[in-house]
Amino acid sequence: MTLAPGDRLGSYEIVERAGAGGMGAVYKAYQAALGRYVAIKILPPQTAGDPTFTERFAAEAKAIGKLRHPNIVTAFDFAQQGDMAYLVSDFIDGGTLAEQIGAPLPLDYAIGVLTPVASALDYAHARGVVHRDVKPQNVLMTHDGAPVLTDFGLAKIVGPGSGVTQAGTLMGTAEYMAPECASGAEAAGPAADQYALALIAYEMLVGRHPFPADNPLSALMAHVNKPVPIPSELGVTLPPGVEAALLRGLAKRPEQRFARCGDLARALAGSIAPVMAPPTAPAQPAGTASGPAAPPPATAMASPSALVRPPDSTPPVSRPAAAATAPPPRPLPAAPPWWRRKRVLLLPALLVVLLVVGSLRERGLVAAIAGRGTAAPTPTAVNPGGAPSERRTPAPSTRAPTAAPTATRAATAPPTGTPLPIPTTTPLAMPAADQGNTPATATVIQPGTVYSGTIAPPTDVDWYRFAVSGAQRITVELRADTPGLAVALFAASTGTTGGGTLLAEETDTGGGARIAYDAPGPGTYALRIRAAREITSDYRFTVLVR
Repeated sequence: MTLAPGDRLGSYEIVERAGAGGMGAVYKAYQAALGRYVAIKILPPQTAGDPTFTERFAAEAKAIGKLRHPNIVTAFDFAQQGDMAYLVSDFIDGGTLAEQIGAPLPLDYAIGVLTPVASALDYAHARGVVHRDVKPQNVLMTHDGAPVLTDFGLAKIVGPGSGVTQAGTLMGTAEYMAPECASGAEAAGPAADQYALALIAYEMLVGRHPFPADNPLSALMAHVNKPVPIPSELGVTLPPGVEAALLRGLAKRPEQRFARCGDLARALAGSIAPVMAPPTAPAQPAGTASGPAAPPPATAMASPSALVRPPDSTPPVSRPAAAATAPPPRPLPAAPPWWRRKRVLLLPALLVVLLVVGSLRERGLVAAIAGRGTAAPTPTAVNPGGAPSERRTPAPSTRAPTAAPTATRAATAPPTGTPLPIPTTTPLAMPAADQGNTPATATVIQPGTVYSGTIAPPTDVDWYRFAVSGAQRITVELRADTPGLAVALFAASTGTTGGGTLLAEETDTGGGARIAYDAPGPGTYALRIRAAREITSDYRFTVLVR
């Protein structure tokens, strides 16, 4: 049945047809009693011949009508007029997320959209409501840029034969259906909604669907059998943590995905590690509303990007207060393999071996130079403590002094525990993985060279030193394999072993960390690299002086 402008459904006057989809036609209507515009969705006509529809419609409509979340479209009314069943909800005319997908979107913008949607799904799952048809077309966008999820539970209300899929009793859209549902092994649960949300995230960040298909059956088979294309293999560069989070959210088995949709959003944002022991089971499916615990409210998962702002309204205060600050405990991860359990003991042992080898190499080098008699006579040695000390040197050889290979090398310091400074004429491009752990043992670096290192364990701290020759701009750039490392710049104090005065500190949250500082004149500066949270990570950095 087609409605025309001016037709009435109950107290609503039809204004115009706003759209149509597998779940039915949508009309913009006016409710004169409250002076507002609403959206009316007319359910497909085949529901009229379904003998179980009325009971299913009433039960599901009550559950959906109780949802109050700033990122879920508010349902005002569910009614039937003759053979026509319809739903009345907020009218949102800012378009859909589907209109924005087609090319890779900025990571900050994508996270700003996905985080409120994940919050809405967790809120509904905690109340026993599963969406069953999460897709970009069901994410409406307000004029302020806030995402609002619509069509909650309609796949179950409409039921089999709605035209949404062509696969027997499957409920939902084939292109966004989880493998366990596509194969018919399980009914749709919270993990299926998370899989669809991960598909949306993949489309936003990569610019294409991971499983493009010409028909619903091909799409279903791809979800079950095909591996997810790695974004980097498609020419799309994403931070390692983001790529890992996408692949986990798109895992074929539901127990291998995140415990909640919010965990997926936080992993994409870099605030939790994307690779962790899989949860023992996803949240409870619909029909057990009293079982699952409520997820954190929408404000606890606010978008990190200012591009998207959720509406000012908040969920009702009837939600448990504890849920706002303490999510349900996650199951303990499986015991790590033996080699990982022994890593804490192996690292100190490896460090001791490296120190011993380095000491032997230094002594061997000094002995070799003394044995050849090629070192230029030097009356004093450079003492890091500040005071020079006398030392004997072998007599100069008969060779011309200008040919001495060690003429530019600083004399070795007495054995006081302070390592020999690295010659500035040959900067190391790949320092040892565990750098100096105190300012006094900082590794000397040369500006303009890319260096790499490792922070492990999380309490590890790496120090570096470099010098500038005048009033110049110092630029420090750090990139970590795992977001969460921080780099700090100090003005080193002459004649002390401390780091000096802290000038700036930045943390790599996924896109790298950068410090820019204008040096007032010649001086020595120190860098400190450490973990800002409990992580271990490889890193690369460079210092530019101009």
